Amino acid sequence: MSTSNNTTREHVHHVEDTDDLSSLDDKAPLWIYVNKMEKLAGGGSWRFECKFCKIKFSGSYSRVATHLLKDGTKGIRECLKLRPPRAVPLPSSSKKAFSSSLDYDTNYSAPNASESDPKKRKGTNTPLGKAFNNEAREQCDGEIARMFYTSGLSFNVARNPHYRNSYVRASNIPGYVPPGYNALRTGLLQKERKNIEMHLQPLKNSWIQKGVSICSDGWSDPHRRPIFNLIAANESGPMMLRAINSQGEVKTGEMIAKLIIECIKEVGHENVVQVVTDNAANCVKAGSLISAKYPTIFRTPCVVHTLNLALRNICSPLLTTRNNEDVYGACIWIKSLSEDVTWIKNFIMNHGMRLVKFTEHCDLKLLTIASTRFASTVVMFKRFKKIKTGLQQMVISPKWDDYKEDDVGKASAVKQKILDERFWDELEYVLSFTLPIYGVIRAADTDKPSLHLVYEWWESMIQNVKKAIFRRERKQLIMKNLSFGML
Repeated sequence: MSTSNNTTREHVHHVEDTDDLSSLDDKAPLWIYVNKMEKLAGGGSWRFECKFCKIKFSGSYSRVATHLLKDGTKGIRECLKLRPPRAVPLPSSSKKAFSSSLDYDTNYSAPNASESDPKKRKGTNTPLGKAFNNEAREQCDGEIARMFYTSGLSFNVARNPHYRNSYVRASNIPGYVPPGYNALRTGLLQKERKNIEMHLQPLKNSWIQKGVSICSDGWSDPHRRPIFNLIAANESGPMMLRAINSQGEVKTGEMIAKLIIECIKEVGHENVVQVVTDNAANCVKAGSLISAKYPTIFRTPCVVHTLNLALRNICSPLLTTRNNEDVYGACIWIKSLSEDVTWIKNFIMNHGMRLVKFTEHCDLKLLTIASTRFASTVVMFKRFKKIKTGLQQMVISPKWDDYKEDDVGKASAVKQKILDERFWDELEYVLSFTLPIYGVIRAADTDKPSLHLVYEWWESMIQNVKKAIFRRERKQLIMKNLSFGML
């Protein structure tokens, strides 16, 4: 009895599923191009008539699609009334370019200079043009250009040296046909990978003789996915080992240590001298775990990241940081200056007409710098210094005050700030004493070893900072004496 009930329920459930599929199939888009005549037993089958060729068929939606889309693999004749898509002629400088395969009349065309004046006639029909086969060249250029347009390729592809070299090689091979879809994604891809690995082998051999450092860094790709990069580097050059998508994973010290240890095993722990990471707590813990497993490998903090943290602490000091009261008191005005610069930049960028006035007076653009970029505040200050004259010309222009549509009060405040010489003096002062740190970051943010130069730069930085502080204190003393004399 129980078995009979289960069989009945399964049968009813199967019938319900069939009805659901049939109702969904009836709403498929190609049904509107046929006339349904009679519902047939067995799912979504119909007796239907094509609206174009008026021929009657029987079958499901797949046969309708085959008949209209001309697949020809489902045992049903394709529709002969549907015209195939017509190719658009390629552009040409000859008179054939005015002819068209479209249905509307194109007999009239505006005369061009070459047709109206025989003396100025130039094109592919001249003897010189025929000698150099200019018409074929023009058609080939049109095909290549259309490949870019129809595939959405970036025009920067044309700057790739392999782009031009491929066509030069193809022109010397009669009857050459470029590789297809499957060849590019299978055989040729594997061949290129083996070729790259062969050329990287001398670099790998240098690891045994000179040692190697494993460098790690976290970044984000254009789709905002967190990528964890692992690079092997020595004086012979860097080599990317892995780029791992860590989306959905918690970046703990154990997780980072596991990824780095896998690369150490790939390189050979006897060849690894050090592991270079940034100063985040999880990276410090990962370095400790790696040193515990391999006592001969030690962790080195990244020089660029360390100096960037120091520069960030100067430009954006936090009172909550331990033992940071003195730094906060001495550098809080730099944070206020950075906020003013960001406020001016955002006001111009967020108001269309103000941005138009800015482009009229400044050749350089306002930078939108990510907070993760090294020395982002200093980079913004340097750009403001370069466009100082343009900004001042912009705000003293009558057009700046005549425009009354967007935040007139803020526009007036921006004008006052840009014309304030104290604002520019403070900006110049910050650039003067942060220049040594910025120079170290620029020089060390490369693929070459630069740790041995840090000590020389450190001595130079201390001297420059002392000089900058002395000049500032002297200037303040002079201003104080002048104010006292005026009183």
